Amino acid sequence: MSIGFVVHLARDGALDAVRRARSIVEAQGEGVRIAVPDPVEHAPLPDDLVAVTVDPAALATSTMLVSFGGDGTFLRAARIARDAGIPIVGVNVGRLGFLTEIDPEELERLLPSLLEAAPSVQPRMTLEAEVRDASGREIGRLWALNDVSVEKVARQRLVRLEVEIGGTPFASVAADGVIVATSTGSTAYALSAGGPIVSPSIDAMLVVPVAPHSLFDRTVIAHPAQTVVIRVAADQDGALVTGDGMEPLLVPPGGSVEVRGNGRPVLMATVAGVDFFGRVRRKFRLG
Repeated sequence: MSIGFVVHLARDGALDAVRRARSIVEAQGEGVRIAVPDPVEHAPLPDDLVAVTVDPAALATSTMLVSFGGDGTFLRAARIARDAGIPIVGVNVGRLGFLTEIDPEELERLLPSLLEAAPSVQPRMTLEAEVRDASGREIGRLWALNDVSVEKVARQRLVRLEVEIGGTPFASVAADGVIVATSTGSTAYALSAGGPIVSPSIDAMLVVPVAPHSLFDRTVIAHPAQTVVIRVAADQDGALVTGDGMEPLLVPPGGSVEVRGNGRPVLMATVAGVDFFGRVRRKFRLG
């Protein structure tokens, strides 16, 4: 039995948190495996941690993953956790860290409770996206826990996108892009584009235009069973689609991105006493 650590080495305090967490895990009789996510950080691991370093793919046989970093590190670790069907929890040594449940000063208090028994787990819906060319031929697939974004390629120009929801043509949008986000991702890119904050306990898809030059300048909330199709107008330069800011794919002129909800969930381990709106309140210093 072992616990996998995914560590962002460049974050201040990450190595201290890893050493403390390793002591907690080993005191519970568990082993530790440590991996550095791609892109590999250039800072070397200290000698006392090198011996337990593994390739990230080897973490799939762990009983749980713990990420040390911000939301970006968590999202990279979530790719391993989702495929392996194992729970994940994050320790925030990044900036805002909406996806992370534990702050470094809480490690000794909160981490043991996740190791003593099977942790409470909240399945979080993911998005599945198919990328097609103008003829309808599939040219790529990706998935996202936070969001799928379709954005302009040419920095100096907007991109014209046709948005269809649940089989119904909805709007033609001239904008920097369109985001399709989960409730989990409502506090990420979608929030910076003016979208609402949505409780992650609600399964929904948020369709959010980015800097639109059109009447469609509000977020639309769709059911996860309703496919959202974003088509790039044939006279455009194309667009770029990413899942959680990773896996960039070019959508050619006339091509489309079909986004569906209810993808295989990410199993997020939950900590007693840590609630979503309390975390939002704390991160935004609302009181």
